Amino acid sequence: MTQSVVVQVGQCGNQIGCCFWDLALREHAAVNQKGIYDEAISSFFRNVDTRVVGDGGSISKGKICSLKARAVLIDMEEGVVNEILQGPLRDVFDTKQLITDISGSGNNWAVGHKVFGSLYQDQILEKFRKSAEHCDCLQCFFIIHSMGGGTGSGLGTFLLKVLEDEFPEVYRFVTSIYPSGEDDVITSPYNSILAMKELNEHADCVLPIDNQNIIYIHSS
Repeated sequence: MTQSVVVQVGQCGNQIGCCFWDLALREHAAVNQKGIYDEAISSFFRNVDTRVVGDGGSISKGKICSLKARAVLIDMEEGVVNEILQGPLRDVFDTKQLITDISGSGNNWAVGHKVFGSLYQDQILEKFRKSAEHCDCLQCFFIIHSMGGGTGSGLGTFLLKVLEDEFPEVYRFVTSIYPSGEDDVITSPYNSILAMKELNEHADCVLPIDNQNIIYIHSS
C-alpha cells in the first residue's frame, strides 16, 4: 500500500486542507461502517495507539483506534492553524507537525519564498522527514496553497525545491488556488506569476483552481 503526505501552506491552504480532512473522514465512515483500518484510509491517515508514549504506536490493521492525518501544516500567521486546533478536527492533527509564525508574509511572494523559506527550511525539512518515516511506501507529497498570498505562493513554492532535493523519487502534486478577478490585493497577480515559474520547474502535477469557483461551490 502507498501513502501520501498533505502539506497545507498559508491561510487558504490550511482552510481548504481542513475541509479535505473532514470530507475524507466522513466519506470513509460511510463506506466502512465497521471502523476497520483499511488501505483506503491508510493512504492519508495513521492508526495510532494513544496508550503508547511518544508518537504513539502505529497499528497497521484491525480496528481504528485513533486516526492522525499524514499532514504538515504551515502558516506564517497563527490564526487559521489555531482555529483548526480548537475545532472538531483538533485530535486528527499531530501538533508536532505544525509550523507557524506571527508576522505573516504581507502578501509578498519574496517574503514567503526568500525570508521565511531560509528561516524555516531546516524545521520544515525535519517535519517532512518525520512524516516520511511513518509511511511504508511514500508515493507523493500533496501541497495545497494559494497563488495570490505571500505565504502560499512564496513559501509554498519554496517547499517544492526542498522536496525535489530531499525526496527526488517522490511525486510532488500541487493544488494551486488562483485569485479571482475580483481579488482586491494589489500584489496577487505578481505573486501568481512568480509562483508559476516555480511550479513549472519543480512540480510534477498542478491542479489549478479558480478561487471564485470555490466561493460559488461554498455558497450553493
